[in-house]
Amino acid sequence: MAETNQLLINYYKKEEMKKVKKMMEEKLEVGEIIKSVNMEWISKEEVLNILGEDYEPVIKESKVEDKHKNENMINTPSVIQNTPMEIAKKYKKYFEEYNQNRKEICKDKNISNGTFQKYLRLNYLIPELQELVNNKKLGINSAEHISFLDEKKQIRIAEIIQNYNYEITDNIAQKIKKDFGKSKKISENYILSKEKLESYKNEKSFKLTFTQEEIQKYFNGIPNKKIKEYIISILENTQDV
Repeated sequence: MAETNQLLINYYKKEEMKKVKKMMEEKLEVGEIIKSVNMEWISKEEVLNILGEDYEPVIKESKVEDKHKNENMINTPSVIQNTPMEIAKKYKKYFEEYNQNRKEICKDKNISNGTFQKYLRLNYLIPELQELVNNKKLGINSAEHISFLDEKKQIRIAEIIQNYNYEITDNIAQKIKKDFGKSKKISENYILSKEKLESYKNEKSFKLTFTQEEIQKYFNGIPNKKIKEYIISILENTQDV
């Protein structure tokens, strides 16, 4: 009997999980998804785990008839999709109202931490780049990385996109952010140009995996994130025989 009950529980849980995944495809808001599932078979934590931190819903705002303002209005709800910058400004407002407590914001507003971070960072973009985000000429993921650049570098990015109709991919944006950060640390001027972006686009990379035994043998005491730098420094100081 207990085994039969467990099979039923598992069945209904799987059905609720399918429902969550279907609503994910429809890009529904997190709060709407949670309200739509049967909490008897699946918990809120399980729903959030399925959605993951990077889930990005299409935020919608309903306009319903206001009888007090106009009794002659037709009672037909309409749906307006907010622009990325409208969402970003709303998240910034939350950030200020909650005294920068991200954990509480994400919990109360049913927003994943990853989504909140991406949209909040859009507020650090110059107006020209914010407009490009709204016009879908600059992706939200790429914009998040670029938001860490100073104003001059952001202006240069906007010029390159507008003058050359250039696409800043997520991969290129990550490399820009990384190199800009390195230059800033050593007080070096980071030159940003279309040619520089092209070099990022044409960069080739490969993944090299070491076993734990090899790491202990050859890189003992060196932090994992420093191993690449260590290998490169050896290669640069090695002369061909």
